[in-house]
Amino acid sequence: MWLPGACPLPQAGELGLDCRAATDPAPPFAPQIPALAGRNHPVQVSVERTGPCEAKVSFTVPREVFDREYKAALKASGKNVKMKGFRPGKLPMEILEREFGAQVRQHAVEHFLGQAYNKAVEDNEFKPVGHERVDASGIDLEGSTDLEHSFEISLAPEIELGNYKGLEVANEIEPVADGELDDAISELTQQRSTPEPAGPEGIPETGMAVCSLLWVKDDETLLEREGLSLAPLVPPPGVESDAFQKALTGAHDGDEIELEMTVPDDFETEELRGQPATCKIQVTEAFALCAPADEELWALLETENEEDFREKVRLRIGEAKQSAENARQETVLLEGLLAVHEFDTPARMVEQQLQARRQNMARELAQSGVPEADIEAKLKEQADDLQADNEKAVKALFLINRIAEEEKLTVEQEELMAEVQAIATRHQAKVDDVIEYYKKNNLFQQIQMELLERKIRVFLRENAKIVEV
Repeated sequence: MWLPGACPLPQAGELGLDCRAATDPAPPFAPQIPALAGRNHPVQVSVERTGPCEAKVSFTVPREVFDREYKAALKASGKNVKMKGFRPGKLPMEILEREFGAQVRQHAVEHFLGQAYNKAVEDNEFKPVGHERVDASGIDLEGSTDLEHSFEISLAPEIELGNYKGLEVANEIEPVADGELDDAISELTQQRSTPEPAGPEGIPETGMAVCSLLWVKDDETLLEREGLSLAPLVPPPGVESDAFQKALTGAHDGDEIELEMTVPDDFETEELRGQPATCKIQVTEAFALCAPADEELWALLETENEEDFREKVRLRIGEAKQSAENARQETVLLEGLLAVHEFDTPARMVEQQLQARRQNMARELAQSGVPEADIEAKLKEQADDLQADNEKAVKALFLINRIAEEEKLTVEQEELMAEVQAIATRHQAKVDDVIEYYKKNNLFQQIQMELLERKIRVFLRENAKIVEV
């Protein structure tokens, strides 16, 4: 059974949190039972603060109140039931009890739990977070004594904001160097180049090849890949750059190449990392790359000559560098604020997020081809980093929300729909399909938090004192 909470958690933003935590999306808390929906009943509630971000809610429902409402709900549930031998709405109570009793009791318990929860939150002005799963199995539904039960809820921390405007941050952006410009144009030229058979001279230094690749150690195959695109200037992991470039340059269709290598430090089998091995490459197809005409490149940026083309490329690089510098400044500012704001975070929510991170990492490892038997070992290796990152991200979440509350910054519906449109465009999908997917997977709160996070990061930077270095 679930208790609802305000779950302002993101998934894909800088924080990397999961609004769904490690659980399924929470269902509606109080089902609409005709005899109970919208009604208030005498529920005795007491609250105990068990920690800075936790509270224990205990409640009592008089037995006569529960039994009366249960019978009314049971009778209401049978109004439209058709059963042979009985008129609609005229089923005897013993049949209603047999057919619907357990379900109606469960719904009645959820109703009173919801009332206790709402009363505790309203009377104490709590700010609950996350979704709490309540075990109601210990409640005596059929006895003669009053119903008594307790549950715990997680609360948002109380944060006393220090100064967060006018903070100093260095501007580390550098002008676009001519070398950067030349490299960018060279990369663009290569991207627009078309492959042609290499011919008798073999693969040029700027060419590429479709190859099969084997990593072998002591006659044991460590890795096997088919149809890889390899270029002389980009060696495979673990292979010495100059040796690879020399070996692949001039190679022809069908050539076989053997090179010494060192098994990379991130190889899936830990005991093999750093060990010597052999990289075997067979060239399936050798290609030279035919560069596009200058006019074709100029047209990409709507220019008509080399001077204007280079200037536009320089502007694009400058914009990218500025965007990266803005992001760096925002991160420095946010991390600085985290360092000077000390506050507790809800333990259960932190644990839920940690489990979600572990699940995400395990899924990514499996998708990258790591054997299932090795996944748990890798998770243990990363346990300390995962925990530290998780605690930092949860803390950042609450600090961002607190600043947004102070500055009255919110995410408007228009902004949310613009983001949905952008997601649809990126994935070449229909907007309605994206909306349906995000609704189905309970992800809209995550989008809202990502947008709010962006707003706060920009707000901090725009209100900072940028110091030139």
